[in-house]
Amino acid sequence: MAPKIAQISVRTHCNHLGGKIWNPAIRWTDKYAVFVSLKDDAGYTGIGECWCFDAAPDALVAYLRTEVIPHFCGATLDDIADISSTLFEKATLTARHGILASALAGIDIAAWDLKAKHQDTPIWKSLSDVGTGDALLYASGGLYGEGKSVNDLRDEMAGHAKRGFRLSKMKVGAQSIGTDADRVTAALSVLPADAKLIIDGVYSYSSDDALRIFDALPQERIEAFQSPTKAWDYAGMVRLSKAGVPVMATEAEYRPELHAKLVEDAHVAFLQIAPIANGGLSGVIDLAGLVADTPTRLSLEVSSTAVALMAAIHAAAADPKIAHVEYHSIHTVFFEALQLHKNAADQCRFSPPNRPGLGISLPNADVSVAFETGSIPFPKDVA
Repeated sequence: MAPKIAQISVRTHCNHLGGKIWNPAIRWTDKYAVFVSLKDDAGYTGIGECWCFDAAPDALVAYLRTEVIPHFCGATLDDIADISSTLFEKATLTARHGILASALAGIDIAAWDLKAKHQDTPIWKSLSDVGTGDALLYASGGLYGEGKSVNDLRDEMAGHAKRGFRLSKMKVGAQSIGTDADRVTAALSVLPADAKLIIDGVYSYSSDDALRIFDALPQERIEAFQSPTKAWDYAGMVRLSKAGVPVMATEAEYRPELHAKLVEDAHVAFLQIAPIANGGLSGVIDLAGLVADTPTRLSLEVSSTAVALMAAIHAAAADPKIAHVEYHSIHTVFFEALQLHKNAADQCRFSPPNRPGLGISLPNADVSVAFETGSIPFPKDVA
């Protein structure tokens, strides 16, 4: 008989960033993370992370406690996929698909962690038997900051290159097209000739302006243009794709029908998804099937903690259709707990630790218990 879930706990963490860095859409002050732990009747514990972004965790924690967690108490690991599917179907009436996708992602990742531990294998081997076992990571940063000069940006990008990264990401869209084009050119000037950039517009441009800044850059060195237009502007993305812009869309989208439009209608170069916002590792598997036999490749977004990063690395290690995984230089919560192995032949590729499950655990001293099944629901200090 499959193991049963004996206890479920939800924990939170807050990373204080002080409002000194920003992108075109948000200035980072406090960034929260929400984790789900599943303990089964065999004594194993699996962990996962939910998409929380910049919002306080209270609403997500309450939703997990009242609308999601009760359905999984006492369930077997084999039941989790069916329960999740049923909840998502019912969400048509509640109009809560987005928060549900985030909540289910934490449960899904934790369940895969448990499954792999029972199989005594790393998650990526549990996911697939055809994976490479490693993932291409790109260095993500290049945000705007208080007192941050172009020289500071150059130093930051040069630092990524010194660490072995051939691909980096930076933000555009918060300044004029000319100023941001100069910032991109400055960043490229300190990178090796074979290194490339992902530029992230954070939905700030019209398709006209996105094309203007792309045309002002050395296009052969731009790996992708992430979120160049509004998320709903499929006509704009179609136009950019036809013009040769390697569009990357769209980060935290969770709706299957919109993913299909991005691949089949907009023909984006990269479908970017955050596993913790899109139903977890099972969601990644579904989207890998969507892009199979198309020119579109998956790219995994990570802008939260090491738990989310490890889940993304395992997914990419299992599936060669996943082009790369974001390795953030700002949002680095619990990164000191990472035990990644660098590929000796390719310094940009990393493998997760060769031990059962996700390969990482939560440092309990740095997280707050929001609730556990069988306990008082809400301690005073939720975050």
